[in-house]
Amino acid sequence: MSAHWYLAHDDELLVDIDAYDRPTKTGELWGEVFFRRRLRSAIASHKLHVRDVWLDESNTPGHFHGVVRLTEPMDRVQRLVWQMHLGSDLYRGRADLMRAARGIAAPSLLIRSRQFRTFYRPADRVCSCTQKHVTDELARGERVCDVWTELRGMSPWELFGESNRDAEKTVSLPVGMVPIEKIMRRVAR
Repeated sequence: MSAHWYLAHDDELLVDIDAYDRPTKTGELWGEVFFRRRLRSAIASHKLHVRDVWLDESNTPGHFHGVVRLTEPMDRVQRLVWQMHLGSDLYRGRADLMRAARGIAAPSLLIRSRQFRTFYRPADRVCSCTQKHVTDELARGERVCDVWTELRGMSPWELFGESNRDAEKTVSLPVGMVPIEKIMRRVAR
């Protein structure tokens, strides 16, 4: 087993759709509303000029990876915004934009445990890792992957600050000017 790394080319949108079948507020399927219909609208209105579309299951059941190949290259930031508009994972999209803003060469990529089925090109990189690339573990040096180090090489905290997953009580914020002390306050449960 190995991991296949697909870096977004200038004429590709990489979409990571978590829980394609989860219901939206209206009860319709997430992937239908945010991927297919938005893509259809963009094509019909000539906002996106699409050559072909690829969709395959990701490593997680019920999740999908999509590649929208455009007829011509597109500016990097525009591609990243289109990916989010087409329903790609929001955290991934924000991280991709931040990596692009920081000048990282490959801000958008998909890591797969297998190649795309009948895809038009091979993966850009392949590593021999047999486990999912958990950024926290790799950034702390608990595991080593040369491809991850080359293409990512930083912890997610370097993008946005360290996440705190400890259970906390809600701190009510006032309307109007919010004191920074209230933002910074932690109240353990």
